[in-house]
Amino acid sequence: MSSSLRSRLRADPWRVLLVLVAASYGIAQLLLVGPGMGLGWDEVVYVSQVDPRVPAAEFIAPRARGITLIVAPLVLVTSSTEALRIYLCVLSALALAVSFGTWLRVRPGPVVPMAALLFASLWSSLFYGNEAMPNLWVAFSAVAATGWCVRCLRQDGGLGPLLGLAASVAAVGLLRPPDSVWLALPLAVALLITPGRRRVKAVIALGTGLAAGWADWIVEAYVRFGGLAARWQAAGAANETGLHVSLYEHARALNGPLLCRPPAHCGPVVLPWLVWWSTIPVLVLLGLYAARRSALLAECALPAATGLALAVPYVFLVGYAAPRFLLPAYALLALPIAYGAVWALERSRRAGFGLVAAGLLAQFTMQGLTLDKVVALRVTKRQADVEVAGALRAAGVHGPCLVYGEHAVIIAYRLGCDGHTVLDWPRGDETPSAVRDAQDAGKRVVAVDKGRPVPAPFLLEWEKGRLPGARPGAWHAYFPRAEPYGRPAPRWSRREERG
Repeated sequence: MSSSLRSRLRADPWRVLLVLVAASYGIAQLLLVGPGMGLGWDEVVYVSQVDPRVPAAEFIAPRARGITLIVAPLVLVTSSTEALRIYLCVLSALALAVSFGTWLRVRPGPVVPMAALLFASLWSSLFYGNEAMPNLWVAFSAVAATGWCVRCLRQDGGLGPLLGLAASVAAVGLLRPPDSVWLALPLAVALLITPGRRRVKAVIALGTGLAAGWADWIVEAYVRFGGLAARWQAAGAANETGLHVSLYEHARALNGPLLCRPPAHCGPVVLPWLVWWSTIPVLVLLGLYAARRSALLAECALPAATGLALAVPYVFLVGYAAPRFLLPAYALLALPIAYGAVWALERSRRAGFGLVAAGLLAQFTMQGLTLDKVVALRVTKRQADVEVAGALRAAGVHGPCLVYGEHAVIIAYRLGCDGHTVLDWPRGDETPSAVRDAQDAGKRVVAVDKGRPVPAPFLLEWEKGRLPGARPGAWHAYFPRAEPYGRPAPRWSRREERG
């Protein structure tokens, strides 16, 4: 080891430890999640917006373009899912190091690497590390924004903290615009109640970041949705926003369901996970107490308040739950929890070490077992989508085309088709408008479904065939008997149905 490297390690060992945590986070993703998992529905929507090889999936009102911008450099070059997974794995590990690294200037020492480790070891953090989904990136940006805000409150540095605050808030706005408002509220309050001329500049930076983050969403509202009010209303309808209390749904989602929203079955509350969840507020309060004893309450209270603020809309204003919704809150609450853990170690080294080690062991065990279960289930389900697409391609389905039915958007992406996913099949005899429009446009239409004899009455007159090789369950494809331009149904349809 060179003398310059040794001196650098001695000068800032905690930054080195943070980098090791981030590297371990990336390696754990590759080993425990792997790059081979297929894309989910939401991922296909985001990725298809910049993939020049496929039609763009429908981009509904609540969505924002931030995650599309993140994946664009890779997706423009290749459609390889494995390459995208590795790219996001590396990027998320870097983001963990950079976002929590902003706090090392606020609190040198083991607190920051400990907080990063707590957050990185969550099964949801590991699972979504290489997923093209926005919530984890909101978490990283929120941690960075709060760190930059603390530095502005301390009047630390010159222009850097102001630019960092604006850029981090803008990133949250690009990813999920409403989240940026909930992030900005506690930060703005902290800035406004703090005396000093620099707070004015920080408030301006905060407002500039909000405006920059919302700009794309607002412009698109007028271009595609008939105005800001119309898009906001449509987004609220799609997300079931209103006054709700979804604590129970979030508790049911702790052990692995990715979505607790009908028709998805979420399962019961699991007691060990409820205990784990219940310890979070206790540990946060311990961290605040420890910070107060060390005259560090202000810098510890801000991430706690910001984390709670980011949890509010998903617990009280959205009528369903998903584990990823609370990732920003978990990331910020990890900081006061880490304050408490380090304080316990400093007060009683032997007892504190035993408690912290036992807590980390329990954390790693629970999170690892749940991650293994979640990954195994998702790999199986998404591999079935890949096999369905392969069977349809072998049957001659190619663009221009429409895939209609179960998992249709995911299957269509792999075929280069338009997709229309159906959660509840139409019960009438009339052909759905999406199918009629595709036929009028000269596209080949195929309907896909798993397990049911005939999912909708209008399919009774269509050619039906069991898709060979598709699993799990019996996937079937349906083709109109009168295809556009007189094209016949695939030759395997009748033979497979007889079998």
